[in-house]
Amino acid sequence: MKKIVLCLLFFMSAQARAITSVDVNGELDVTASVWNLPTGERGNSAFEIPSLFLDFNVPLKDDNLLVVQLEGSEEKTASTERFSTKVREAYLDVVSLFQGMKALRLGLIPQTWQEAQYETWSYRYLGPVGWAITEKWKYLTPSDLGVSFMSQFPGERGEWAVTLANGEGAQEKEQGPHKEAAFFARWTAWEPWTLSFNYVRGNYDKYGEDVGLKERIQASVVYKAESWMAGLEYLAAKDPADALRDLHMAEGVDVTALSGESVKGQGASVFAMIRTGPKAEVVVRYDYLNAVTEESGKDLQTALVALGYQVTEDIRAAVMVDYTRYGSEFAPGSRDRSKLAFATQVLF
Repeated sequence: MKKIVLCLLFFMSAQARAITSVDVNGELDVTASVWNLPTGERGNSAFEIPSLFLDFNVPLKDDNLLVVQLEGSEEKTASTERFSTKVREAYLDVVSLFQGMKALRLGLIPQTWQEAQYETWSYRYLGPVGWAITEKWKYLTPSDLGVSFMSQFPGERGEWAVTLANGEGAQEKEQGPHKEAAFFARWTAWEPWTLSFNYVRGNYDKYGEDVGLKERIQASVVYKAESWMAGLEYLAAKDPADALRDLHMAEGVDVTALSGESVKGQGASVFAMIRTGPKAEVVVRYDYLNAVTEESGKDLQTALVALGYQVTEDIRAAVMVDYTRYGSEFAPGSRDRSKLAFATQVLF
């Protein structure tokens, strides 16, 4: 992977002479955490880098755009390397073929719903507990190989997108008969309200036609004022139980007894931000997931409270406390978790 990244950087630098300007920017997230729960881990501490992004935005002729995003992060599983680097996004935005605000996006494209969510929820730097619920519970991958057409509603009332992708995410190959289709819409005409909707439908080739359906229904409503913001996100999901296990979805919920069956999940997130000063803000959020609605005790709840501060224009910091409570039948050995964390975001 390192050779691939070096070759990519060399290629882009070699082409720089033919390009008028290349916008290079990035983000570094660093956290320092002390655990309070489980009791056996009380007092344990760790410094971590949840995310490191490096973005290359390459303007092409006729206002087209090439975007490449590299992601570096700590390995969470056994590996000879503690840190890994991979291509998170690599796509072409073609606008020269259309009139007005329309674009054709193809390549390793970002997940439209998550891209829109992070425009509203800018606290991903708090760490995985603060990621969008579809990313942290792995119900949607951050990017996938495919194509997307994006446009605006008449009168600039919002935007919409139709996407066709492999459906297995950036880390999995797919040469099966099924693909994943998605429709995203965001309505902004009723400011300060913003309404969003997303529907995803695909099929896991690995698990057969009978139980292989993959479905996501998502909706959100956000109210954004000058000094505060609040929102609600809803998620409904349908997957083979074996997919939850194999893809480590829903924080490892135990679905052993449901192998070979299809299961439904429901989740929600409520969040708010209040500015308490020129540079300070308070952030609260509550997430709920019922990973298997057909069974009892397969739920989890996470709450977090953070005090954020804008140190400089490109540096943010926050002190956060979070608590996650698992249902009685969630998974063998699952125990409530809680920690105090100091998080920093550096934009460059």
